[in-house]
Amino acid sequence: MDNSFLNKKIKLIALDLDGTVLTDEKTITPRTAKAIADAARCGIEVVPVTGRPLSGIPEDLLKIPGIRHMITSNGAITAKLSGTEKFSFSGAPAACTAVTEYSSLRSEFLDRASAESMIGLCLERSLTFNIFIDGIGYALPDSCSRLIERFTGTPLDDYVRKSRCPVNDIPSLMREKGSRVENIWIKTKDRAERDELDRLIHRCDVNTVLTAPTDIEVGSPLADKGLALSALAKTLGLSRESILAMGDNDNDLGMLRAAGTAVAMGNATQSVKAMADLTAASNQEDGVAIILEEITRNTSEFY
Repeated sequence: MDNSFLNKKIKLIALDLDGTVLTDEKTITPRTAKAIADAARCGIEVVPVTGRPLSGIPEDLLKIPGIRHMITSNGAITAKLSGTEKFSFSGAPAACTAVTEYSSLRSEFLDRASAESMIGLCLERSLTFNIFIDGIGYALPDSCSRLIERFTGTPLDDYVRKSRCPVNDIPSLMREKGSRVENIWIKTKDRAERDELDRLIHRCDVNTVLTAPTDIEVGSPLADKGLALSALAKTLGLSRESILAMGDNDNDLGMLRAAGTAVAMGNATQSVKAMADLTAASNQEDGVAIILEEITRNTSEFY
C-alpha cells in the first residue's frame, strides 16, 4: 500500500458509512470504532459523510467519542453535534429517534418547484419514493409498509425502521414543513426506467445520484458530498491538503476529489478506484481502521 499520505499533516478524515465504515452487516467493528476514537483523540476531525439522513445514523457510531460534525443526505446537511441526549424528531413516531442534539452548519434544500415536480412525477408514474425532511424519510403508507417488509430481517432493518415514517398526503406535508426537502429517493423497476427517469429529472435544476441499478436520489445542485466537505473544511480553517477521505461508491467521488488524499475501499466501484490515490482493504477487512491506525501511529511528528 502506498503510504505517502503519512508525509502529510492530516487534520480531517472524511468517512463514508455504508460500504466503508460499516460492514456488509451494517455494523462497526470494535477495531474500527477504536481507530476512529483514537484519531479523534489525536486532534483529528473525523467526519462521517453519508447519503443517510440524520435519523438513520447508527447509534454505535454516535457512541464513539470525538465525532463533532456530520454530513448527511449526500451533502444536503452539515450538522454540528452538540449533546449526548437522544431526541425524537418532530412529527415522527417513537422509532425515529437516532441522533444526538445538533445544530445545522449548512443546509442545501431542493427548491419548492423542483421538489413538487419530482413528487408529481412519482405520483403520476406510481413509483415508490421517499421524501426526506428534517432528517426523516416520509413515504405513502403502502410504500412505507413495502419498504419495511422488504428489509425486515436484513442488515438494513433497523436503519429503515428508524428513518422512515408513513404519511397520507406528501404534498400537504411539504406545505406544512416548508421548503426543507433534503433529498428524494425514487425506486424504479429496472435500470432502463431509472436511466430514462434520470434524463427526465434533469430538466429541473437538480443533482441526481445513481446509487443502485434501480435507485435515484434527487437533491439540490449544491447537495454534494464534496461541496459540503470543502465548506466544512473552510469553516474549520483547514486546507484541502490536510483532508483524507475514504469511500466506495460513485456518490463519494465529489468527496474524494475535495480531499488532498483520496482512499478507495477494496470493495469500491472501478470509477472510485480509478481516481483514488490508494486503495485500502475492504469494509469487511477493517480497511478504515488500517488507514486510521497508520495515521495515528505517525502523529507524534505533527501533534
